[in-house]
This record gives sequence, structure tokens and C-alpha cells, in this order.
Amino acid sequence: MGGSATISGLPAQEPIPVFFSLASYSRTIAADLDDMDRYGALMHQLPRQFHGLSAAEQAEALLDPPPLTGTRWDALLAAVVEHIARLHGHQVPQWVNEPARFLEVPWVISTNRVVAADSVLYAPGAFIRHSVFPDPADLDVRGGERHAWLP
Repeated sequence: MGGSATISGLPAQEPIPVFFSLASYSRTIAADLDDMDRYGALMHQLPRQFHGLSAAEQAEALLDPPPLTGTRWDALLAAVVEHIARLHGHQVPQWVNEPARFLEVPWVISTNRVVAADSVLYAPGAFIRHSVFPDPADLDVRGGERHAWLP
């Protein structure tokens, strides 16, 4: 019998490589999507995918600045990346400090008054710095962070 087999008798398979690119999130921002889909991609999908990478893959992924879209979503992307870089013990990439990745007028994303107040009260530093305030409930382990973040 040739090749390797698992206990189930099926051939052993190599793990599927995970492709992660911050530039793909810029394309998501620029795509013809509604804001909830953009928000979900940046606040849920990006941290989860980043969390699934090895430490070396994470460090490499942080190096390449994603293209700017000229929208306020650039600030949210920079804040998320800065936040997860710190959570995972990486240097914050210099590109998050580009002036185009900051908002002059703060953006409180939720239209719900209670959630909006919590967004401002419990925002991590990266989000305050970029003047973008997501729902703090989206910053827990369900978002892919290494540790639970509780307000």
C-alpha cells in the first residue's frame, strides 16, 4: 500500500495554507458593500484571521501598508491593526501613523446611544488615537483577540 494513510484509511493531507493580506481589506473597503459588511470584515474577520497566523506570519503581514481608500474606513483599519499588533506582542507598524489614517472628526460607529456611549468610554487606545469608536462588544475574544477584553 503506497503513500501515508490516517487511521480512518484516508490519505493524510497537508494543512491548507492561510493567505492573509491587509491589502485585501482595503479592497473590501473600496468594494460595493454595505457598511455592515465592511464593519464585519474589519472588526471580526481581520482579527480572527490574524489570530490564526503564526507569530512570524503575523509580523510579516503587518509590514506592508494597505492602500488608502480615501474614506474614514482607513482610520478604522489602522486602529484595528494597531490594536491587534499590540495584543499579539508585535511592534506597531509605522504606516498606521500616516496622517491619512486618522480622523479629524471622531467617528462613533454605532447609532444606538447606549452603545455609542460605551464605545467612547471603553475604547482601547488605538481607537482613541485614530478617533474611531467601534462597539466595545466587538473587541472580545469573538473578534479573534488573544485575551478577552472586558469593559
